[in-house]
Amino acid sequence: MKFKILLFLCLCISKGIAQTKPTFEEEKKAIAYSLLTEAIAKNDSVKMADGYYEMGKYEAGIGNLISGITWLKKAMPLYKKQKRYFEYGRIYQRIAECQMAKKDFRQAKLFSDSAMTVFKTHDLPKGIISNYLFICGLSFEHLKKPPAEILSKFDEMLLFAKNNDLEIEFIFLYKMKGNVLKDTEPKAALEAFELSKKYMYKYNYERLITGLNAMMAACYARIGQPAKARELIGDNSNTVYNTKKDQFTSYKFERLLAEMEIYKAEKNWEMALEKQADYMNLQNEIHASEVSRLESGLNSLEDSALRKSQERELLLQSQLLQSNKRLLNILIVVGFMFLMLLVLLFFQNSKNQKLAQKYLNISHKNELLIKEQSHRVKNNLQVISSLIGLQKNRLKNKEIQDSLEEMQGRISVMSVLQQLFYESNDSVKIKLGDYFEQILNKTEVIFNKPVERFFSVENALIDPDLAIHLGIIFNELLTNSFKYAFGFENLQPKVSVSFFIKNGELYFEYKDNGSNANLLIFEKEFYTTSQSFGLSLIRLKSSELAGDYSFAYENGLKFKLKCIYHEAKSLNS
Repeated sequence: MKFKILLFLCLCISKGIAQTKPTFEEEKKAIAYSLLTEAIAKNDSVKMADGYYEMGKYEAGIGNLISGITWLKKAMPLYKKQKRYFEYGRIYQRIAECQMAKKDFRQAKLFSDSAMTVFKTHDLPKGIISNYLFICGLSFEHLKKPPAEILSKFDEMLLFAKNNDLEIEFIFLYKMKGNVLKDTEPKAALEAFELSKKYMYKYNYERLITGLNAMMAACYARIGQPAKARELIGDNSNTVYNTKKDQFTSYKFERLLAEMEIYKAEKNWEMALEKQADYMNLQNEIHASEVSRLESGLNSLEDSALRKSQERELLLQSQLLQSNKRLLNILIVVGFMFLMLLVLLFFQNSKNQKLAQKYLNISHKNELLIKEQSHRVKNNLQVISSLIGLQKNRLKNKEIQDSLEEMQGRISVMSVLQQLFYESNDSVKIKLGDYFEQILNKTEVIFNKPVERFFSVENALIDPDLAIHLGIIFNELLTNSFKYAFGFENLQPKVSVSFFIKNGELYFEYKDNGSNANLLIFEKEFYTTSQSFGLSLIRLKSSELAGDYSFAYENGLKFKLKCIYHEAKSLNS
């Protein structure tokens, strides 16, 4: 008989343990854990974002503020990418709540403002009301603003909620109003709480009534009705905490505050002090455990979910390997055919290499012939230039001498180009910086006058067609400077050249320090109207480049040219 009784008791105890209902916090954690595990397994970014968000709410709800913010920030970029702007704004608001709990009110205000920007930009009335409630809570609980200022827009927000069919938000609006007034106007606060409770019942929000009852109990205690207050929170002598009612940490705080007010109304100062001590201990307990919780549990959920995902992936790979065995024979046949193809390609490649070597040798010979041709052309041009120089020295007519000097300069432009062809490893492109330098050097020799030079030339590789155009323009400008700008009293002749290519456009600028304004060439319209061969050649070549050009005289001649680079490349000189 004793044995049967003992067995019956054991069965009852085991049944009771097996049916233990998980707490609300455990349920929230289980929901987040399930979402993240499923999201990783299915590579579902939507559920991943929701899992991060739920995990952040859970951690922040139990007081782990840093951990909560970490999880919430993981969800933020996913919600934004998915264009789920309400949830995206709520992330900012949740982080603002965490910052407020950490007493960092400046950061709380910044995150709250960001949330309001998101809600207003995307026309989300529910989010706007939610953020208004948060700002009211921040202003009341921490910034200590007067109730009249906090509630200045209350009626306007009620109307806004009604116009947007959000009567359900009356629950939170009236609750916020009561919370703001409970210390200064407890009777008005009770009226607001009663209205909030009415809408809680209407929209099935009974889970929030526990905390609301605690705040109402505090108001009844303040107006001298402790008995009514005890009816709302239950008799503390029988039940210290009702875990079903006090699902949230905030409810526990509200209950302790209500009990303190009740004991004060009953003049039971000893118990009031004891409840105050319990209130402080609860705060200290939450803050002390937050850091250790974060360090030990921050990555446990992700690690576990990732491990399960890897196990599923390995199982899937195993199944795929089993199903692919039937393709093995086909792969062997295909591999044999591929091997035969490689053998054929090998012999064909050997043949192609021999042909390529033959063509390379021919190409090398052609390159040598081209270089030799360029060298001979350059030498012939130099001989012509020397003959012109000898003839010039024998003549006494100044105009003919000037014409021969100009001809020498133009021949030197082509001679320099051929020299660069001969010296360059790339027989197709010309380094413009070197080209300009050598043209200036030869011009100095022709006119027997050294000048101070300032080059800002991008040493770009350009086509010879474009190079000969620019070289002729540059030579004519130099000739003009040597003949007119560097004579008379100019003892320190200077030339400044700038060239660069940007965004498909070519920019060329030439400037000298010519003086003697009494000469005709320094008159305002001379360079654009003169019919002299040199200036006409400059204008002609600039037009052939399809460019915009201009002459100006500011303490010397200034010439500017701008043209489209890819159009200039196709010119035929």
